[in-house]
Amino acid sequence: MKKLFRLKNFYYFTTGVIAIFVGLVGGVIDIIQPESLVQTATHLGYSLEFFYLLGIFKILGAIALFFPFEKIKDLAYAGFMFDFIFASYSHYVVQDPTSKIILPLIFLVILIISYILKEVIKKQKLIQQQAQN
Repeated sequence: MKKLFRLKNFYYFTTGVIAIFVGLVGGVIDIIQPESLVQTATHLGYSLEFFYLLGIFKILGAIALFFPFEKIKDLAYAGFMFDFIFASYSHYVVQDPTSKIILPLIFLVILIISYILKEVIKKQKLIQQQAQN
């Protein structure tokens, strides 16, 4: 039971990092488009309209990570996965410094940890329910 409690805490921490920093903060920045984002978009070759939509989806994804509906949550995980992979690839293509290529991949690792923990917790809950019956 203690192990499940620790897993849940770590799961909520990793999910919170993704939802708050990447989803909410990143989404708002994509929508308000400060000068630094405009420069990055131009450097990467993306139109600014793309970032409005990306920002909305990031915010919706962050909210979805806290919904109890598994399919919606899984869609959010998939969306963030694509976001991190394409962000890293975009920086790679324009030959940005390694730090800009790796940062989205670090968030991808956090995302994967969060997803795995979600699945482990789900399985442990099922085992506990079966043991009680």
